[in-house]
Amino acid sequence: MQKSRTIMKMDAAKDNPQEPPQAVHPSQAPQLYCDITRSHPFTSGRYGLVAPAPIVAAFGARDIHRCSMPGKWDLQRAVDEKAGTLIQSDREVAFSGAPNQWETLLFQFGERMFLHADESRIVGYAPTLDEADRIIQDFNTKFAMPSVHTGGHFQLIRRENYSDIKCEQVKLQPETQLTEEQFALYYPAATQKWHRRFVEKLLERKNGLSILEGEPGTGKTTYLRNLMGILRKSHRFYFIPPYDLDIVANPEFVGFWSKELSTYPDNQFVVILEDADGALLSRGPDNRQEVTAILNLSDGMLADFLRMHVVCTINCRSIDIDPALMRPGRLTSHHIFGRLCANQAESLAKSLGKSLPQAHEYSLAEVFAEKLTKQDPRQPLGFACH
Repeated sequence: MQKSRTIMKMDAAKDNPQEPPQAVHPSQAPQLYCDITRSHPFTSGRYGLVAPAPIVAAFGARDIHRCSMPGKWDLQRAVDEKAGTLIQSDREVAFSGAPNQWETLLFQFGERMFLHADESRIVGYAPTLDEADRIIQDFNTKFAMPSVHTGGHFQLIRRENYSDIKCEQVKLQPETQLTEEQFALYYPAATQKWHRRFVEKLLERKNGLSILEGEPGTGKTTYLRNLMGILRKSHRFYFIPPYDLDIVANPEFVGFWSKELSTYPDNQFVVILEDADGALLSRGPDNRQEVTAILNLSDGMLADFLRMHVVCTINCRSIDIDPALMRPGRLTSHHIFGRLCANQAESLAKSLGKSLPQAHEYSLAEVFAEKLTKQDPRQPLGFACH
């Protein structure tokens, strides 16, 4: 409905009651406005929500406050348990025995206490902000659907020829993102503390260099796959295979990266160099270009433009790494993935329904290498995809 404006000369009728009012120019008469389109706070420009009629009728011109929350809720259970407070509903009836789908629900918990719900958002209305917030918090606590772990994804960088660099998205399975309980079983307590700090740094810093050190099988790649799931909404991960590490020294790589930045301006970027021992060793004839390229990509003026965080995994000892890469202030993080002590390895094996041969310590791969029972499938270790 468009804004309606009525402008009339009011004193004309007073002078001559038989003569109807005459329309005049807006500058020559008082203005009367009829503006019923501005129903704020009953509408929301951000989400396009319009409050149902019972809410508009209940509040009128009185104080109204609204709080909203995105998410997923068990609307059928809410209907079953709150049937006495349900005053409006919109349901799509399905065919072929499929469950009916609730489009929207409106609950009234008091004279001016409402909750409007649909498949992806709940909105609470109340006379005060605290009451509106409490309405949605209570509903969320009771009816929120359990969160489902979904796997992350990464971009596999490949080179068709020297100057043609492309990437292909690889989706990871949901089980590659570990629960807190799994993480505590897979890694020592020191790794758990480091992990929390590392995630904070990746969220805060636009560029940098991190080195994950450890012998094969200690869980470096498993950790990175889990990290991709945790940061899947804020970061884009790029994986460069070990056989193609020299791509970072290719001049075309900067051009490729510049296009990625312009295409995904809202993301932060992480490049993973797995088994990068050869590229990080003290500079020699075979790797001088790679070491220099990693230094430029992760630190300095070029790094400020590229906004790239480089994460390298190595199997060698960090003492063999080029000193320039290990310089304090340049290195964002350096973590050593160690072997599991006997007690932790036994706890992990027990959770998998198996026993281990007696030893003082185990790598994560050694625990999983034993034959597992049918009801306990092996967790994948590495970047192999299905």
